[in-house]
Amino acid sequence: MKIGARDDFENKYMGKFRALAAPYGVFVDYERDNAGRDIGLHLTTSNQTRDGMIVTPALVWFQMKGVMAGTLSSEEYAATDKVALDLEVAHLRFWYLNIQPTYLAVFVESVDRFLAIDLQKWVEDHFGNEIMTLNQKTVRVKVDKKNELDGDFFRIVLNRNLVPALRRSLSEENDKEIARFLRDSSVVQWLSNCRQHGAEARLTIVSWISKMRTEAYFEARAPEGDWEPFRAHWEYSMGELALAFPYLKFIPETRAEPVRYPDVIQDFDGEIIEIWHESFCVIESKTGHELDEDEIEGECLLEIGNSEYSYGDMGGGELVEHRLTIELNEIGERWADTLAVLVDAEVVSVDVEPHQISVAPWHARDV
Repeated sequence: MKIGARDDFENKYMGKFRALAAPYGVFVDYERDNAGRDIGLHLTTSNQTRDGMIVTPALVWFQMKGVMAGTLSSEEYAATDKVALDLEVAHLRFWYLNIQPTYLAVFVESVDRFLAIDLQKWVEDHFGNEIMTLNQKTVRVKVDKKNELDGDFFRIVLNRNLVPALRRSLSEENDKEIARFLRDSSVVQWLSNCRQHGAEARLTIVSWISKMRTEAYFEARAPEGDWEPFRAHWEYSMGELALAFPYLKFIPETRAEPVRYPDVIQDFDGEIIEIWHESFCVIESKTGHELDEDEIEGECLLEIGNSEYSYGDMGGGELVEHRLTIELNEIGERWADTLAVLVDAEVVSVDVEPHQISVAPWHARDV
């Protein structure tokens, strides 16, 4: 019996997808293909002892598409930023309204690569509820090449789809903070471990003046030991530290406090006018040494919350480095308690191995 070229191609990329996705979940299939989705994946994660897997509450679906090499060559792929294909509006409506997310997974044969996007998010961004009354049969969907279906994709998708499952456990947090809890659960666990073992934890902030890039380095040091790296965190224009890491308490190596002082002058009519000036008092936390006012540079100030500031060291006019001792604050302690419950219940697991993340917009995925 002959198998058509299109069917043979679909069989090949479905096999490749299963091999790629298998480490991240358990497959779910319909007995009959009546729901407009090709395959489901009940997402898994390593258990806490790393000797097995746990099935999380997150279940997602995939609609599979393939682009043959004869349609898009490797040279054409290299020359473009996006891969385009047409999808039926009726299917887009269904995926948009569905409670569980559907991801479009596109296999590009010429480069042997999968791209993937969240179809609900794509419809929301491009049409919103107008998709329900759109008077056409198909819509051209363009998938950016940055959206590669890889390990980072599955990590992001897992965290994003755990948010609804954790609303009860984290009832005091909104969805944005629950997402942050999942993203930074490793930091919370790491700080709990540091306290348990008597290790000191610090955060080094490197702010690049011209690049608007902020780098945050988490490190720990056992008594009489050396500083060991844990996380490198990159962010664009981070801003106030307490907003970036609301679960942390900061003790800057050099602190700056805003001060106001009056200046009394006499105007031309002889009337006395009081003018208030604002400045900063900069003090080294350990020594208590206070910097002279003319030594203080505004670019070396970093707001850490509650009208408190860290004063950093300028490096060649290009960057400022701040060093701060860190520990869990009230929010962090609450998160640590919740995390312990979720880990014991085998809902989530936490990896406390050294790692790097970037939350810069150019590293974002459309998932």
